[in-house]
Formats: sequence, C-alpha cells, structure tokens
Amino acid sequence: MEVHRNGIGRLRLTIDSRSQLEEVLDSAVAELLSRQNPNTPEGILVTRHDHRTFTVQFSRDVQRGIVLEQDLRLWAVPEGGPRGREDFNCAPALPALC
Repeated sequence: MEVHRNGIGRLRLTIDSRSQLEEVLDSAVAELLSRQNPNTPEGILVTRHDHRTFTVQFSRDVQRGIVLEQDLRLWAVPEGGPRGREDFNCAPALPALC
C-alpha cells in the first residue's frame, strides 16, 4: 500500500490487496476529517480510478458531513474495446449499479 499526501486536503492511495481496501479507505477518511477546518463547507469525495488507485479529498461539490463515493472504472474502455458510444454495451455494468 502507498499513500501520497498532496497538501492538507488530498490523499492518493494505491492498495495492494482487497483485504486492505475498507480499512485503508476508512483510515484515509478519518485522517481528512481530523484535518478539516470547522468553518469550511466541504465534504469528502472518495474516487476509485482503477482497481488499485483511489483519491480521498475535500470537495466543495460534496456537502459537509457527507462522504461521497464515485467509481470511474465504469467508463474505462480496454485497449481494443468499443470505438464509439454506439458500440458500447452497458448491460453488464447495470447489476453493479443496482
């Protein structure tokens, strides 16, 4: 596992195993909460970039007191994958969203 701190309000995490996932993300969120200025309106945004890489950061787009998760993997297209939107079948991803 690697943690890169970028200033006071952003952590970039690289997680080596699934068994670490929840513990590491919970710890990162707790670390940011401990640094949060009581006068700022930002909440915390947790973004999954791929199966191992996450960022945890303050965001003005998230209401204070809320931790919002977003997963960018749904839009990743493997090399040799669909060339255009019309070629993309999102049906396999739908159960993950429900």
